[in-house]
Amino acid sequence: MPISSDEIFKLASDALHTMLQQHGPDYRFPADVIWLNIQGGVTIPSTARPHQPKRLMKAGLLELTGGMAKAQSEQGAGSIRKEYRFGPKLVPRAAQATAAVASTAAAHSTSESLTRIQALMDAEGYIISTAELTNFFLAMTVSPLVILSGISGTGKSLLPRKFAKQTNSFFHAIPVQPQWSDNSDLFGYVPTLSHEKYIKGALVDSLLEAKRNPEKLVIALLDEMNLAPVEHYFSDFLSIAETRVRDGAHIGTDPLPIELPNVPDAIPDPHADLRDTHLPSNLRVIGTANMDETTHTFRPKVLDRSFTIEFDDPDLTSFASGAEVSETETFDLLAAIVINESNAISVQEARSQSQELFEHIAELLGEIQDILAPAGIKFGYRTRDAILMYLHFWRELGLGDIMTGYAAIDFCILQKVLPKISGSGESLTDALKNLTAWLAERAVPQVDADADADGVTLEFLGPLARSQQKVERMAKLLELDGATRFWGA
Repeated sequence: MPISSDEIFKLASDALHTMLQQHGPDYRFPADVIWLNIQGGVTIPSTARPHQPKRLMKAGLLELTGGMAKAQSEQGAGSIRKEYRFGPKLVPRAAQATAAVASTAAAHSTSESLTRIQALMDAEGYIISTAELTNFFLAMTVSPLVILSGISGTGKSLLPRKFAKQTNSFFHAIPVQPQWSDNSDLFGYVPTLSHEKYIKGALVDSLLEAKRNPEKLVIALLDEMNLAPVEHYFSDFLSIAETRVRDGAHIGTDPLPIELPNVPDAIPDPHADLRDTHLPSNLRVIGTANMDETTHTFRPKVLDRSFTIEFDDPDLTSFASGAEVSETETFDLLAAIVINESNAISVQEARSQSQELFEHIAELLGEIQDILAPAGIKFGYRTRDAILMYLHFWRELGLGDIMTGYAAIDFCILQKVLPKISGSGESLTDALKNLTAWLAERAVPQVDADADADGVTLEFLGPLARSQQKVERMAKLLELDGATRFWGA
């Protein structure tokens, strides 16, 4: 007689209680470990397992860490799965919190808002984890440019559209054209034979909307942005973004290079709003990119100045809940946090709040640099500072309850360091081997494995499974093809 869903839920609940007794409250594990601890010799059919973790989470017995871990079952064979910890019904949240997590009401509402937006997206049929949504949110908070890359059909274009909808933000979709070759395609130009005319560029409407509504987040989606060479048509935007400086209570930049016609003093200027336009601090450009033979790869100038989030490993066993939820509320708070001009825009501004954190993460990045340097792969202060600012906001906004410290640094390594790796040769083979070993050493299952470690060290001690899996794939590609790359590995 087939076992019912309620019976499976009861067996899984009992397994979690057993695991808590055996491993203690700090144990982290992939979902397949639950099925390895089912008592009485009962085998749970694989088709009956995928939806049970959500049910266990709803009951407060389980919750996601935001990290990833290797499967431990024979069927999983070391594949990367979502990592879980015991839920608040088994281990009170206070017992899991670290001293570094902020306890303000604003921090709580940021975490709660992200969780609820994820539930709304899930109800609409869009599959994304709370950690992945938080990663996107943090990337936008740090950088004016976020790139969503990966295979077609994984929801890259939908994510910024849905985030804008839920946060009551402005949204503009801009399809990139293959013939774009310079900044005039974005900012417009004056025709050579018609000096009185102005041909509007694709980004101008977004710039004007952001300029006229400084309190609102404006998202401009550059769809398939690498159909044309990005560093050609987008280089001026990237250069201006680098000039961001604190100007009292506001954030200023150099003027954007918008070519406009001269207008006689006797008539109203139809382009007055565009003259002397600076990069608005409330504008975020989100680019999507399919990485195949029909597109252009990203150069270091682009990678250094953006966060690159890869949508390349969809979990095909996951299904959206389709549950009915209230859509009467919006989450303007999240958009306000992203564009808050009081946010630190440099390591120098954030140092007083995060000095200990910065020093620890800088040491970890230095170790990665030492591993990659013999293969000629290095990264500079811009990459380091972007990672430090990401983690500064992760801690300042109290997001440790939906994304652990090691999950956050895992995202950073994957998105800011690994895209720089490409090439061939024995030195690169050795570097990838050593980097894999370094990443594996970070996966300490119990915090008491290093009893003398301080709070910051323990906060970031855990499996960096996303990065480890990517490096292992890149190493395998190097072995098979004689050369490797980040994209598509």
